[in-house]
Amino acid sequence: MKHTFRILAVVMLFASSTFAQATLGLKKIAPFNIKLTNGQTYTAAQMAPGPSVLMYFSPDCDHCQNFTADMIKNYSAIANKQVVMITFQDMNMLQPFAKKYKIAQYPNIKIGTEGLTYAVQRYYQIRSFPYIAIYDKAGKLVKTYEGEHPHSEIFKTLKSVN
Repeated sequence: MKHTFRILAVVMLFASSTFAQATLGLKKIAPFNIKLTNGQTYTAAQMAPGPSVLMYFSPDCDHCQNFTADMIKNYSAIANKQVVMITFQDMNMLQPFAKKYKIAQYPNIKIGTEGLTYAVQRYYQIRSFPYIAIYDKAGKLVKTYEGEHPHSEIFKTLKSVN
């Protein structure tokens, strides 16, 4: 019994280490397909080259709301980046969120839902919100943040990416 437990513990340790490395090793942005709040479809293939930020969130998540408010307040950190905000929530939850933060005023921010496909959530193996993936102008993953992090740390990373 103890031997089985040890083997299981080693397997779990290896799996968690592999998971962490696999997440950091992602080279390209998730192949997303979302429905924007205006009803149009938007995909990763439509993104222009350049630095980008993918934020996976839930409109009813307090941390996501706080980060979005701070992101808008610190717009200079994302002004030269494409920002794609993706949720799995229904459009009925997403539209009031987008309206509250006046997302439509920012042409470099796209906000939409992937619905219940969970394709992006599975791609990044997201466990908590917000999830932020930052890519450089070559499309290479620079850093990810999952869950609550000091916003100043995220903005510092965003400002350093061109």
